[in-house]
Amino acid sequence: MHEHPTRTLTVVTNSGLCNHLRVLLSGLVLAEATGRYFTMFWPRTKDCAAGFAELFANPWPVREATRQELACLPRRPPVKHIVTDVQNTDVADIRIRAYNWLSAPVGFPAQRQLMQRCAELLQEMQPTKELQARVEAFQDDSFRSRMIGVHLRRGDMHLLYPASAANTLAAMAAVDTYLAQEPEAGILLCTDDGAIHQRTGRPLPSEGVQAKFLARYGERVVFTIPRSLDRRDPAAIQDALVDLWLLRQTDYVVGTIGSSFSGMAVLGRSVPVTLCQSQHPLRHVLPLRSWLRGERPLKWLARYYWRLIRPRGLG
Repeated sequence: MHEHPTRTLTVVTNSGLCNHLRVLLSGLVLAEATGRYFTMFWPRTKDCAAGFAELFANPWPVREATRQELACLPRRPPVKHIVTDVQNTDVADIRIRAYNWLSAPVGFPAQRQLMQRCAELLQEMQPTKELQARVEAFQDDSFRSRMIGVHLRRGDMHLLYPASAANTLAAMAAVDTYLAQEPEAGILLCTDDGAIHQRTGRPLPSEGVQAKFLARYGERVVFTIPRSLDRRDPAAIQDALVDLWLLRQTDYVVGTIGSSFSGMAVLGRSVPVTLCQSQHPLRHVLPLRSWLRGERPLKWLARYYWRLIRPRGLG
């Protein structure tokens, strides 16, 4: 980082664990590329209740924030403008409120190098000694020589992206394909099935994912036992980080389309990856059912279908 904090980049996010990591990593890289002093505010929120120091040992410029500090940060600009603005502007003090990567390699091929650097920094991240010990102990006790990592995102994805949350059969088909290549492989299953809604506190639909995998694959299936599935509890976020680090040790990954957690599990890794959603021909009717039940507003429904039909290249 630049030694003199006369040019700064300050970022904040209010999203979940892996979106926190997306903002952190890409913010660090962008500041590094532009010679800026970097700070990230990492507030405790209903989506991610654990502080940075409860998760990681890295001495990085990350701090918790007061409401007053957060109020000074503007709303996030469109993604396509962030990197261009930061790289070209003469403004000394840049403050960004973000919910995703600050770089967009799909729309801007020149930024791919920044994403590669994000992956390098992720490799440098070190969980706290306690969490790292849990990762290593589970690996020693439960991993086979080859492992298939499965992440089935549930929780509020039932409401946000119903087709992605209905992906158990597709995931099992992907696991079967990998098992044909590695018949003795174990299966690490990571899921938040049975979580409560972090904003309402109400239980979300529970599918029985673990029971289904055990019934199909037997003793080769292993999983951690989370202390909590309530994202408002710091223990739930710590347990999720343990799962994430374990997923990053597997040889094949089966994940969930649209999940930042699945994406972080494979960032910078050259392993076979399959991201799954429901393959039912009527899968895109599921959001309509949520709207009819009063679970989601009409505005959300319109945005959902616009994302499906919008022309390529639009943000």
